[in-house]
Amino acid sequence: MNKWITKQNVAYRFQQLLILVLHLVLLKWMMYALNNSGKYTTIEVMFHFTGMAIYGALLIRGCAWWAKRRYLKETGRTSL
Repeated sequence: MNKWITKQNVAYRFQQLLILVLHLVLLKWMMYALNNSGKYTTIEVMFHFTGMAIYGALLIRGCAWWAKRRYLKETGRTSL
């Protein structure tokens, strides 16, 4: 059976770990905002959800860019 982390895929596994941690941070922020939204004003809650939307969009865009970059690097191409 192949090892999950090898010398050849350690950078890829680090990328996966970083993406997982960033998603867990976003999830924790969502839980915080939902648990405390009754204590905040409507504007403060709106700012939290706007921030989460921006963070999520940047996270999705960043992950897609990083994956495309790795794919192009591995295949030796310059563009798709």
